Amino acid sequence: MGKIIETSITKFDGGMTTDPLTTRSNVGQLVKHFDPFTFPHKLVPYRSSESAVTSPDTTKYANFLYTNSKLYALGVVSGTGRAQIDYKDDFSGTAWSTPANAQSSAGSRNTDLFVYYAKTNKIYGLRAFTHVWSYGIASTTWNDTEADLTAYTTAVQGLVHSKDDVLYIAHDNKISKNNNGSWSVAFLTLPSKYTITSLCEYGNYLAIACKANAGENSRVFLWDRDSSVATLDESIDWGNGALNILEEVEGMLVGVSLIGSSALSFKSRLGFRYYTGNGAKQFAELVSSSATATLPLAKQKINSRLYFMADLTLNGVQHQGVWSIGRNSEGAPFAVAFEYLPNNDTALDSGTLVNFFLLGDYMLIAYTSSTAFGLSKTDDQQTSYTATSIYETRTFNFEDSSIVKKLIGAAVTHEYLPASGSVTLKYKKDEETSFTTILTNTTDNSVSEDAVRKSDGTTLPEFKEITFRIESTGGAVVTGLHFTSEVIGKRSYD
Repeated sequence: MGKIIETSITKFDGGMTTDPLTTRSNVGQLVKHFDPFTFPHKLVPYRSSESAVTSPDTTKYANFLYTNSKLYALGVVSGTGRAQIDYKDDFSGTAWSTPANAQSSAGSRNTDLFVYYAKTNKIYGLRAFTHVWSYGIASTTWNDTEADLTAYTTAVQGLVHSKDDVLYIAHDNKISKNNNGSWSVAFLTLPSKYTITSLCEYGNYLAIACKANAGENSRVFLWDRDSSVATLDESIDWGNGALNILEEVEGMLVGVSLIGSSALSFKSRLGFRYYTGNGAKQFAELVSSSATATLPLAKQKINSRLYFMADLTLNGVQHQGVWSIGRNSEGAPFAVAFEYLPNNDTALDSGTLVNFFLLGDYMLIAYTSSTAFGLSKTDDQQTSYTATSIYETRTFNFEDSSIVKKLIGAAVTHEYLPASGSVTLKYKKDEETSFTTILTNTTDNSVSEDAVRKSDGTTLPEFKEITFRIESTGGAVVTGLHFTSEVIGKRSYD
């Protein structure tokens, strides 16, 4: 008998990697529609999604905010491209309401800015690539010419800085500000070779993420917001790629960059870096298996977790939806996971990711599919877990891919299986591109299932390298994977 190797995976909080042969025990090649960070020793599936509006291609909701116990959406006046604001305060159905006079009278909407400023009790947005519009929540008054930006090409979501209670918005390479209703347009202008992509607070500073327009590295500028100082406090080299997402997380600046995705790149990548005062340092990188990937500018920070949208192809499979960066304890490295699907197990048809908003346990995702708008939200029904949650392990070769091993048996553990719960365990070995089922467990209240043969009754495989995949539906919470292997082969020269 050859050497017997026992392997157990009971911790999942390392997130995802595209280095299949990593030796880190708590990472996988895919963490999809699971929450891996809240409980490090189990994978908790998310509920399914359902439609959040009756006629999504009519309303075309594309941005969201929450204030005064209402969720507001930036839509369009039916049949036009003009902006309209709707709201809802009941999340169990698809009904939305339109406040009085909450419509633009001219100019197409720009969907990148949709922000509430408490000092003025107004919602602000952009139209016609020239103007800021405003809507007074109490006054129910719409102003299409709140501020004249003259002309702009790109814009990003604004923010109200907690230090001075001033609203800052970014357009092209400029920052404009609104101090209690008084606008200062192009108050700060950065070098024209940069385009602003993201704003966030960093202590007393406003951190300004920029991508370069001519192939240079991205940069982050730190600005103390002092109107008497024309120069910036610090300029941080953020490395190659377009830095599209920047946010402060647990006292650090954390950024996501889209690297490649051009005719010069064979494969695109998402690069993840953090900054604590001594240069931007990379903590993860996900490499696409195709030349294209997308990284929209949408972001949200909730409970020290940074959420963002991405479209990335991994191992030949396209993954579109809401991802996150998080960790479950101070000192642990940041990790990345693919958390929310736009339309359950139904892939988008030549679709695009538009925007998202996480409110409590409800995730709303706006997208297009077959050129039509869609808007999904987390299903409010407690037993709705029809979407498949997936965990794919790293690839195991036991430090030597030249030696043949035999899979003796495998087991998957989980919390007590609910009535509709199901857990499936699969494997893929060596050059194989698809997974083969080992077992499926649907036994109510069981906590594990094991097998010494495949589900079709044939013997488990011999392999040099092997990857496992766990699929969960019906609310099954996965707690572990265990398998036993035997070394049975030698090299020809041994």
